[in-house]
Amino acid sequence: MEDIESYCLSLINEAITKKATDIHIMINSNNCTFFYRSSGVFNKWRELPIRLGERLISHLKYRSGMNLGEQRKPQSMSIIHQQNSLFYSLRLSTLPNKQTEGLVIRILPHHLTYSLSTLALIPQFSIPLTEIPTFQNGLCLFAGSTGSGKTTTLYAIIKELLLNGSKSIISIEDPIEIPINDIVQVEVSEQTGLTFDASLRAALRHDPDVLLIGEIRDEVTAALAIRAALTGHLVLATVHASDMKTTLLRLLNLGVKKSDLLECCKMIIIQQLVRLHCPICFNDGEYTCTCKKPLRKALFDIAKQRELMDLINGHAMRINQMRQQAKKGWALGYINDDELWRCLK
Repeated sequence: MEDIESYCLSLINEAITKKATDIHIMINSNNCTFFYRSSGVFNKWRELPIRLGERLISHLKYRSGMNLGEQRKPQSMSIIHQQNSLFYSLRLSTLPNKQTEGLVIRILPHHLTYSLSTLALIPQFSIPLTEIPTFQNGLCLFAGSTGSGKTTTLYAIIKELLLNGSKSIISIEDPIEIPINDIVQVEVSEQTGLTFDASLRAALRHDPDVLLIGEIRDEVTAALAIRAALTGHLVLATVHASDMKTTLLRLLNLGVKKSDLLECCKMIIIQQLVRLHCPICFNDGEYTCTCKKPLRKALFDIAKQRELMDLINGHAMRINQMRQQAKKGWALGYINDDELWRCLK
């Protein structure tokens, strides 16, 4: 077991060195294959014997507090990992498959805290984000594909709110991505009955100024989020949607009234990761960029009341700002030709 523990730590440390955001462990009939994702690129890493892969998964399940004997149901937990003096949250998720079960590890560094001005590919496009900490109430929605940086954006806004002070902030997450001092962070646990809606109901009784909801995923959570926004709270929430219209349709399909949505929704952010073209950090065909400016992220399409009404009623949408920013990023040399064409699809 000591050998497995040391080997597991070395794998995680190596992935962190590669600037990986995810580690994927897949077991098939022949072997156990490791993949990692870095700068949005999915790379095959190494292959191990099936027995060793199963022992690694069991060790990680044990460390995170998962049920070792359960392989028929998905499980999700998180642990804290330290490399030198730096700390990382590791979000572990298992998924049963035909052979046994696979495991994915999300790597979330605690030390990377971004300011709002550095989040966008083109800094000027992050200006609308600076309005959010000034809101006293209302609903701000953040949408985009999985791994597009929605949580990073939310944490940057929370950081700005804390700098301004005089705000009581409660976050409801599944799980807690990065611990933050001076706010109340609630971790959802289906096993104990602490669901999103139960946590949100309890949080509202604590009279917060700002509520961060990890994801609006059902009718009850959607109704509570809208009620909180209408009754004087600032609600920041993520929605799994690919564009602005889909985001609004998602809420309407969850039973939210058009009138309530128009009244409380202050802003919608759609974002997508963009890999940087950095000649200094581009080695052997692999993106290993560690530059802090900019951060492989672009924030797009800000909607306000008039645009919301048009979108809800099915009228024409504005020109896609996402494509405009991609073209400008290409012109400035931030992204290469392949990345430009990916953004224009």
